[in-house]
Amino acid sequence: MDISYIINELGEERENYFNAIAPPIVQSSNFAFARVDEMRQAFADEYSTYLYSRGLNPTVDILRKKLAALDAAEDCLVFNSGAAAIFAAVLANVKAGDHIVSVRKP
Repeated sequence: MDISYIINELGEERENYFNAIAPPIVQSSNFAFARVDEMRQAFADEYSTYLYSRGLNPTVDILRKKLAALDAAEDCLVFNSGAAAIFAAVLANVKAGDHIVSVRKP
């Protein structure tokens, strides 16, 4: 995939953003549903649709698609802080009963 395409267009469905050059930053924390059954389905699998921004967010999804494509990966994770990224990296490598030793340098 061409790097120019990845950076400038991948994941940016302009027709959904009123043909804006750059997609808007979606700051909504929760999203509406047309029918109650759609909402129930979303609550059953909160990562299947936009329900609450902590799980999925349109702006973050565009970033994930672009970063994964730049690295020729299937998908990627993005975090809202360095501490969250470190926590996820540690938890991915330990199992129940393991000990974690860290050093705090004041």
